[in-house]
Amino acid sequence: MTPLVLATALTKTYGTHDALRALDVTVAQGSRFVVLGHNGAGKSTLLEIIATLRTPTSGSVRVGGFDTVTQARDARRLIGLAPQSNALDPLASPTEVLDFQGVALGLGRRRRARRTRELVDLFGLGEHRSARVAKLSGGTRRKLDLAVALVAEPAVVILDEPTTGLDPLARIDFWTELTRLNQAGTSLLISTQDLHEADVLATDIAVLREGRVVAQGPPASLKQRVGARTLTLDLSGAAAAAAFAAASEAGFRADPDRPDRVRLSVPDDPRALAKALTEAGDAAAEITRLHLAEPSLDDVFVALAAR
Repeated sequence: MTPLVLATALTKTYGTHDALRALDVTVAQGSRFVVLGHNGAGKSTLLEIIATLRTPTSGSVRVGGFDTVTQARDARRLIGLAPQSNALDPLASPTEVLDFQGVALGLGRRRRARRTRELVDLFGLGEHRSARVAKLSGGTRRKLDLAVALVAEPAVVILDEPTTGLDPLARIDFWTELTRLNQAGTSLLISTQDLHEADVLATDIAVLREGRVVAQGPPASLKQRVGARTLTLDLSGAAAAAAFAAASEAGFRADPDRPDRVRLSVPDDPRALAKALTEAGDAAAEITRLHLAEPSLDDVFVALAAR
């Protein structure tokens, strides 16, 4: 299948500084693709080039097969953009904002009216349809930002720091909206500094460091790349821990810093985990604490994205 977004040997130079360096990225149709990286890693530059807001110094980007420089108009028809801060008219209502966007995109009156009704219903904006944007909560304004990006029914929506400034409940609500939108067929390309957000949303991740992609893949594969699942058991004392480790066929080893603790790095194999848990079950009377830890995106970020 042809990728929805394909960046090849993409380079962007500002003076003597390379914001992007021969970067390759592939975004599959239907994915929720998240870009991670430290400040200055090139995330915003990459999204701006894909959105046709900037031109690369060299290399190319294709969206739906269209070159974002030589076929920019065709590429833009496939793209919806929800920037970190959208300049919505504070005195307009959500229905007016959506209709204005349709006018700007050259949509006919009937199609504008239809899309406005659909998007108001899709994002639950009905009770706010006549309210001024200035009176809306941060979470509702962010939903309106996303609705504006969807007026032309794009194939991919680009979101830069989509939940910055939202309270925890509004963030969770917005993540639900994004997931629902994706499941309905819209691909998402997201830049975020929030590793928990990336873990919740991403089907695929690209990690940028100093303008280069240092890793790309599903979250689970990136986590496996930087660490292993670890099963930790605290036992009733040092003697019990030593006896348990000595008898273990699963491979538990004593923790040198805690004589009453044993650890096991569990490979990504259900049989290995089952064997370890069986041993733990046999020694349940001696176990005071059991903890199964997975490598996290924090571990990925520290290992791969840190300068």
